[in-house]
Amino acid sequence: MRIGLFTDTYRPSINGIVYVVDSLKCELEALGHEVYVFCPAKSIRPSKHAELLCEDDHVIRFPSFKSGLFDDFDMSVFFPPRVISQIRELDLDIVHIFTPSQVGLIGVRAAYKSDIPFVIQHCTDLYEFSANYPNVLPGVLALASIVLPTTVKLDGKDIRELIKLYRPRRGVVRWNQDIIERAITIMYSKADAVIALSRKSVNQLKSWQHDKEYAYDLTLLPNGVDALPQPSTEAVAAFRRQHGIAESDEVYGFVGRLGEEKNLPILIQALPYVLARRPRARLLFVGDFEYRKTLERMADESGYGDRVTFTGAIPREQLGVAYQTFDVFTFPSLKDTQGWVLHEAAHAGLPIVIIDREVSEVVHDGENGYYVDNQPEDLAMKVADLLGDDALRAKFGAESQRLAATFTERHQVEKLAELYAQAIERHVARDDNSW
Repeated sequence: MRIGLFTDTYRPSINGIVYVVDSLKCELEALGHEVYVFCPAKSIRPSKHAELLCEDDHVIRFPSFKSGLFDDFDMSVFFPPRVISQIRELDLDIVHIFTPSQVGLIGVRAAYKSDIPFVIQHCTDLYEFSANYPNVLPGVLALASIVLPTTVKLDGKDIRELIKLYRPRRGVVRWNQDIIERAITIMYSKADAVIALSRKSVNQLKSWQHDKEYAYDLTLLPNGVDALPQPSTEAVAAFRRQHGIAESDEVYGFVGRLGEEKNLPILIQALPYVLARRPRARLLFVGDFEYRKTLERMADESGYGDRVTFTGAIPREQLGVAYQTFDVFTFPSLKDTQGWVLHEAAHAGLPIVIIDREVSEVVHDGENGYYVDNQPEDLAMKVADLLGDDALRAKFGAESQRLAATFTERHQVEKLAELYAQAIERHVARDDNSW
């Protein structure tokens, strides 16, 4: 198959979608498919990063500039008719969309114009994100009322549904969420297949399908994740020295983007309760983003700043040393759609404490980790229990590795290729190519 992957975030950014796209491209090519990635250039000169990253001509970048919304989100610049013509010349068999923004939507439009089957993967919970980033209202209004109608063909009912979204709601968050729910539902209903990465996303997307005309089938298909390279003992020791982590420290914490939506303050709030039982406990944050400064201030103001460590961003291929430093991995986010780092932590043989019960297939309560309430005391109790029990950590860690091994990149990509084939086989030709 000739496959087009469309994403509004890609290297050199560091986030889950970037890892997923890279993994899919590599594994699909290993299976004999031809894969093109369409993405922002992170520069007005697309050739700049292509040279720096040694990319081939199957990574097609659009000129872009910082959006001002998020540190790692760019606005792309392109002339749609020309881009669609270029995509048509590639004779793609299927289009796979990861982000419902500019590049993702140009992929949808190209699929419509060329009558190519397209698959949408629900990677980001925009509905929940809007509570932390309420200033996105102009963007979601544009998505719903300007961009979406020029992307997929809408009928009279579709237009009426979108017009309703202009009616102000009580509170900007509620307004944002209403727009996202309806726009996403309309767009997903036009796709040949929709992929949900967790039971949480399946339940959310099903709850939005109030109208039979906008119903669509969902496939639960978590992204596959392979184990990171095993670091040497010397590398782990060097990492500890670099960040002031003593051999006697009992380490718990988080790896990933330090964003406001990740519910990370609860880890700092839990620290005094953990220290009351485990005085050598240390909280470790591995990653970076605009919310890091707020977390650093919270740590200082807690009075326990000397027991909190921030490493900054670390390239994924070097993350093995970080995971080997942890005794317990914690994942407090309530707004992720899967949690790539949960698979990495499980591969590393770590027990996991998690708040969101339906976000991952590699965490089973009481078997390789614990589900806890969104309360600092509850999280602290389970973390302290694990830090104080070597045998339990070893037992949970072994089960984590067993569960992670069932969701390898090759295994999940083989399932994805089957889904592509089914979407192509079941695709009903669209009669609006000239629209």
